[in-house]
Amino acid sequence: MKRMAAVVLGATALVTTLAGTALAYTSSPPPTTHVKGAGGTAFTGGNVSAAAVIAVTLLVVGLAALFVARRRSASHA
Repeated sequence: MKRMAAVVLGATALVTTLAGTALAYTSSPPPTTHVKGAGGTAFTGGNVSAAAVIAVTLLVVGLAALFVARRRSASHA
């Protein structure tokens, strides 16, 4: 249970840290692309692809470490 709480706390800290940068900006830059009509995705000018890749990588590494730790503790018991 402690380990699960640590994972949830770590994930919450990661999301808060990544969102903190986005929330720190008080004004939006002027749009550089005009989207006409329905069916298009609005262009906000944000680039979060690097942060998303880092977040997914950290999630996979954390889950792998949790899996390995459980396997080791099960084999020692």
